[in-house]
Amino acid sequence: MNRIIKSFPNVSRLVFTVILIIIALFLSSIINFPKLKEVFPFVGVILLIVVNGIMYNTENKNLNELGLNLKKTNLYLLFFGLVLGVLAVFVGYCLKSFLTEDFIQINGSMDYSNILKHIYWVLPTAAVQELICRGYIYKKIISMTNLTVAKIIISMVFIAMHDVFGIGIFGAIFYSISIVIGHLVLATALLKSGTILFAIGIHWGSNIANNKLFTEDKLNSSILYLTKAVQDEPIGFNPIGILLYIIALNIGFIILGICLWKWKKVSSKKEQIHLN
Repeated sequence: MNRIIKSFPNVSRLVFTVILIIIALFLSSIINFPKLKEVFPFVGVILLIVVNGIMYNTENKNLNELGLNLKKTNLYLLFFGLVLGVLAVFVGYCLKSFLTEDFIQINGSMDYSNILKHIYWVLPTAAVQELICRGYIYKKIISMTNLTVAKIIISMVFIAMHDVFGIGIFGAIFYSISIVIGHLVLATALLKSGTILFAIGIHWGSNIANNKLFTEDKLNSSILYLTKAVQDEPIGFNPIGILLYIIALNIGFIILGICLWKWKKVSSKKEQIHLN
């Protein structure tokens, strides 16, 4: 065993990290009993932060490698990400409803206290997924291989973390492609900002907007909901229709991804000017 670890130190670190993550999730499911989860749903987040901290500590590093600290800039980016995530979903929601000829209704009886509760409860779910998919493992794979390989591997992991096969073949295709687009945007947010809190914020905003704020059916947390929503899968295979639907559904995230990419270009130019 020691010989294998010495021969493949980076792979061994990844395997050990996966084992620690599984243990953390298992402990979280035991500790996070219903009453506690309603009041403090962050047990899993804390355990995964510890896992990432342990692995970085083995390399004489710390969580600053992920920008996981309480610096004001990073905290601002967490909440800025929340806003961006909500806006990205809103743009896609409007365009999708236009293409499907659904009518957007404003919910005049929304429960604001319920919205705040869901915002609180959704945060740890987004944080857990980010710490798994955009934490130590993601950065380690990048250092071992390259950014492209890391994106492909983590995209597959990210898809596996979501239930994409219970909604029909077309639904699975749409959802999987949307997840990949989401991963690319979230990974870009981490790498360009230098803090995983930015990615967590965008993921947080996306989840709350998708599931609670802009919905197909009227919920007490819905700000907007749809009437005459199309529920059935399209008949036959229409590549152009599928492409248009995917673009519409994810247009907000596509725009956000382009903006993040442009942010990188601008930053690089500024740094070059400063160095010259």
